This record gives sequence, structure tokens and C-alpha cells, in this order.
Amino acid sequence: MTADVSVDLGESRSLDWLLRFDARTDARYEAEYGRERQAALRQIILIGLIFYNMFNFTGLILMPDIPGLSAIGHLLVVTPLSVALAWLIPQIGPNVREALLCQAMIGVVAMPLVLFWVTTAPLGAYTFAESILTILYGNLLLALRFRHALVFTVVVFWGAMLAVATKTGLDPDLHIALPLQYGTGCAFSLYANYRMERQRCTAYLQTLAARSASEAAEAARRRYQGLSHTDALTGLPNRRLLDERAETWFAGPEAAALMMIDLDHFKLFNDSLGHPEGDACLVRVATVFAGFATGPDILAARFGGEEFAFVVRNVGAVEAVRLAGVLIRAVEELGIPHPGRSDGVASVTISVGLTLKPPGLTRNGSAMFREADRALYEAKRRGRNRYALAGDIGVAAA
Repeated sequence: MTADVSVDLGESRSLDWLLRFDARTDARYEAEYGRERQAALRQIILIGLIFYNMFNFTGLILMPDIPGLSAIGHLLVVTPLSVALAWLIPQIGPNVREALLCQAMIGVVAMPLVLFWVTTAPLGAYTFAESILTILYGNLLLALRFRHALVFTVVVFWGAMLAVATKTGLDPDLHIALPLQYGTGCAFSLYANYRMERQRCTAYLQTLAARSASEAAEAARRRYQGLSHTDALTGLPNRRLLDERAETWFAGPEAAALMMIDLDHFKLFNDSLGHPEGDACLVRVATVFAGFATGPDILAARFGGEEFAFVVRNVGAVEAVRLAGVLIRAVEELGIPHPGRSDGVASVTISVGLTLKPPGLTRNGSAMFREADRALYEAKRRGRNRYALAGDIGVAAA
């Protein structure tokens, strides 16, 4: 059974269905990437105007009855307003900026729709495609934020449907074909925008999570560094503090859990790469463990040699098993090469033995350590890179 779990290392951050950050995360994102966004928008707007005004040439061919109206709309209305918006972007806040972009794009699409609706030229219906290209520009190149892209796409779609439905002299077959083509273009571009925006937002949240883990690990290292109960190599609490904390928590009324952790085939690691590399490996693994031991009810310690231990208070079986699985996966994802292994695994992994103290019961610390150690042996016997729960025959693989 593969463990598929995660542990929140800091402040909870998530996206709603409109792909919006919470206010604090949004402000942090703007502080880091706001100027880059501003520069990109100004460049894309100016480049877009060049191609947008090419529609004046197609207007001469497709709408010879209203060439002046087309030129006025493109050159004297949309172009100066777009240039003004490009100039204004660095002067306004991010929320106003994105809302203005949405409104501006609705106006930009409205222009070719109005020309399509007004013209009576035989080829005038072909100008309908110009608004579809403009939708692709807004959703993909300009990359409107998804919530604005949704509003933009819905508004222009229904505007286009109104133009088709009320246009006089339009071929009846086009009353079916044009909405179908237009709806497809809107749906595809909106879906592409959603995927792009979701990737942008989730990538940033993952970056923040990594920073939080690193900051938590560094804070834990600094906190433990000055303690007399600190292991000199890893900076984690040592066996002495572990024993004291375990005796106190196991004698208390709260539920508790103990995990004994051993690096798999660590002797072979030292034999292959030498003890300095072995020490470096222990430090890297300890840094990962420190990142998880940031609360008042959890302690990660170096037990001795390549063995570590976690003691956790106010935790049930489900949470304890979840943490064991996450620790195993976190060490595996470090990807520390282990050339000395002969079991087909090429990186450093850990095995975990877990035992629990139910709430309301008092347990002897030595007995708990013996149980966790037996569970650790069982995890190793079953193939390593997994955890075993004391008293549980059905041991799960991480």
C-alpha cells in the first residue's frame, strides 16, 4: 500500500475555483512578480496594436462600404485608448490593472463585432473572425487572470451571439455555423487560459511551500543550536532530550506516538563513499526531519549513529501513520545517491518503526522504545523504505 499523504509545513495556502490567492499570498506574489507582469503587459499591448491595425487592410477588402468607420474605430478609438492603458499600467494597483485589462479587451472585441453588424458588403461576414482572433489574444497572449478571462469570454460570446442574431441579410446557414465556431474558439481559449493560470498559481504555491519548509528547518536548526541537548553533527535534539521528552509525554494523559527511523543500508553507504559523505548525508536527512518538527507537540531527534526518532503528542493513529509515510517519501525525494546498495534501489531511503500510546493511558518510555524498535525491524524485514506499526501484522509500504 503506497502512502499518498502530505503535511502542511506552514501557513495554509490554496486556490479557489477562480484561481485566486488569499490576500496575503496575492500581495506577496505582486511584490515579487508585479514589475515583470507590468513590463510584459506593456510590450504585449503595443505588439498587439500592430496586428490589430492590420485589420484596416482587411477592412478595405471585406467592408468596402464602411472603410472610414473601420479606420476610425481602429486608429482613433482603440489605438489611443490602448496606448493610454499601456502608459497607465505601472501607475495603478494590481487589482485595478487586471480589471481594466478585462474591460479594455471587451471594448477591443466589440469593435470588429460592431463592424460585422453594420456592414452590408457581400464579404462582410468574414470580419466575424477578427473578434475570435482578439479573444485568443486576450486569453492567451495577454493572459488575463482566469476570473477576468471568464468574464471577458462570457460577455463577448453573448455579444457576438446578439450580433449574429440581429444582423440583417446574413445567410441563414451562418446563423448556425458562426455561433458554433465562435463558441468553440471561446471554449478552447478559456480552457487554455485556465491551464496556464493554474500552472502559474500552483507553481508559486509550491515555491512558497518549499521556502516555508526551508525557513522552518533553518529556524529549527537555530533554535536547537544553542541548546545543551543538541546533537553536534545534525543540530537536532540528541538522545538525552529525546528520552526526557518521551518519558514526560508517555506518562501524560494525551495520546502520543513514537517513531524509530533508520537509514537503510547506511553501513554500505559509508563503505562506498566514506564517512565524510556519510556525515553529509545524515545532515541532509536531519534537515528534512527538522522541517517537520516545528510545533510544540513534535520532536525529532538523533537517536545515535544513523538512527533518528520522532516523538509526537496529541496525535492519533491516522495522523501518525500519515507522518511516517510523508517522512519516508521526503527522504526518498532528496535523491541522495547510494551506490553501495544491492537491492536495486539507487538512493538513500529510510525505514520507520511506529508505536502508539492511546489517550488516558500511561506507558513506560523504555517499553515504547522497544516496541518501536521491533516495528522498525519488521519494516526492514519486509523490504525497507516503508513503515511498520507495532502490533499491526498488515504493515504498509510507504
